[in-house]
Amino acid sequence: MGGGPHFIQRISENIRDLCDEDYATFAFKEGDIRWKWQDLELNSNWVRNELSDLQRGVVLIFLRDMRMIHASLFGALLSGFIPSIMPCTSPKQDSGAYWKSHNELLARIEPIAILTVQEVHSEMVDAGMILDNIKLIEIDMMEPIEREFSSYSSASGDIALLQHSSGTTGLKKGVSLTNKAVALHSERYGSALAIGKGDSVASWLPLYHDMGLMACMVMPAYHGVPIVQMDPFDWTADPQSFLEMIERNNTTLCWMPNFAFDLYANISSVLRDNIDVSCMRGWINCSEVCRPESMDRFQNQMGVFGVGNEDVQCCYAMAETVFAVSQTEIGRARSPACFASESLNRGSKATLDTHGVQIASSGKKLEGIDIAAYNERGEPLAEGYVGELGIRGDYLFSGYFNLREETESRIVESIYFTRDLGFTFEGEVYVLGRTDDVIIVNGRNVYAHQVESILSMIEGVKPGRSAALGLVNHSTGSEVLITVCELEIGFSATERNGLKREIKKAVFDEIGIAPQRIEFVKPGWIRKTSSGKISRKENLRRYLDEFE
Repeated sequence: MGGGPHFIQRISENIRDLCDEDYATFAFKEGDIRWKWQDLELNSNWVRNELSDLQRGVVLIFLRDMRMIHASLFGALLSGFIPSIMPCTSPKQDSGAYWKSHNELLARIEPIAILTVQEVHSEMVDAGMILDNIKLIEIDMMEPIEREFSSYSSASGDIALLQHSSGTTGLKKGVSLTNKAVALHSERYGSALAIGKGDSVASWLPLYHDMGLMACMVMPAYHGVPIVQMDPFDWTADPQSFLEMIERNNTTLCWMPNFAFDLYANISSVLRDNIDVSCMRGWINCSEVCRPESMDRFQNQMGVFGVGNEDVQCCYAMAETVFAVSQTEIGRARSPACFASESLNRGSKATLDTHGVQIASSGKKLEGIDIAAYNERGEPLAEGYVGELGIRGDYLFSGYFNLREETESRIVESIYFTRDLGFTFEGEVYVLGRTDDVIIVNGRNVYAHQVESILSMIEGVKPGRSAALGLVNHSTGSEVLITVCELEIGFSATERNGLKREIKKAVFDEIGIAPQRIEFVKPGWIRKTSSGKISRKENLRRYLDEFE
């Protein structure tokens, strides 16, 4: 294999050297199923046999079963293919529309094979997906198979796998990651976490998402650290079972998006009294903007179960850097800073203000990464100034697969422009939100996630089920702030009017701008992406259809 850090080479060594050690535990309602590294090898062999007559190329994995996904990913990798884990339909989705939307993606990627099961294959065919020249491999009957171990001889700079964006349309972008990039990220992030013997990773996250795949599967596998995994739909149905899984397996690390921290804070009073998750040394908030109030509530409400302040931490990450860019120090108590809200506009210098907006630090950058804020002309700004975050580093992605123009628009002179607004302060990274999540009201930047966080704290508003939107007011030439909230049941018209006044006051007191319109909607109205983030584009479309 080619010289330099090499992901597939490390996995091959682990299969050889750790064959009798724990690889993963898959938690099902019926009980846990444990795999040794040898089980991973034997089940991957079945996939390798099925791919053996194909030339090297992209293999898409459309599967729901966790064990099948693990075997398919590593079976494809060890055979020299470029795998990509893709989401299947959820119970609430129109399967016909979903699968048909993938025709454009298939035409662009030109996969040589799709690994799936008979049920999903039938959904694809019924939806009219164009599957010409693609080998469809149904792995319903996957079983362990003995074969002499070998792995494809690839170079460190070869593409190892693709991560696709977590949107819900066929326009997902394939992030190309080399063996070197995946290996360097695993080494650097593992070092920042001091990951090692005695650690294990708990996860309910989907494996098609970078946090689930890289933080909770690929990096642990690189270090030979056991994984304990639950299906995302099982977690949604019973969040307590995840805590019981942690307790049962003595796991030490997990990653969750911000909304999950709020969820556990909200349900803490109905959890089993004697749950003990004190084995955990790292509850890491990532994927969404990390909200200090969410982490504080999580720690305060979950402290009785063994969660300490120093255990709840933040990470800034994205698929284009494999995963992690920065990480707060595990074992060190959080200390969010307060900044004057008017100093958080793009181009302004963020200034400390004890009565200002509390912003969570995402920690110090990882080794091999440089990060800075840039102005609209792509020029770097001094520390403390707010701008678009740009990243360069030795484990940056090599481009969007078969999307040259998109790649060139985002990587300029080796700098990846993230479309995230933020700044660095005293050597730490502070993320404010996406550039397209900023609502500009009379020249003031309003961050949608900040408004949504305020709404989630108001009694009667369903936590995590609100959207802050911006709508252009053509008479003023500026945007107006609109909030759409799902309510707990049982509110009279009079109570709703009172709640609107409370919302206006709470938002104004925090950011100095009040929403011009507040709409209450039925449960389930708010749309989220497949990774659990508020889909502002879809919610704005729905708002315009129903209220304008």
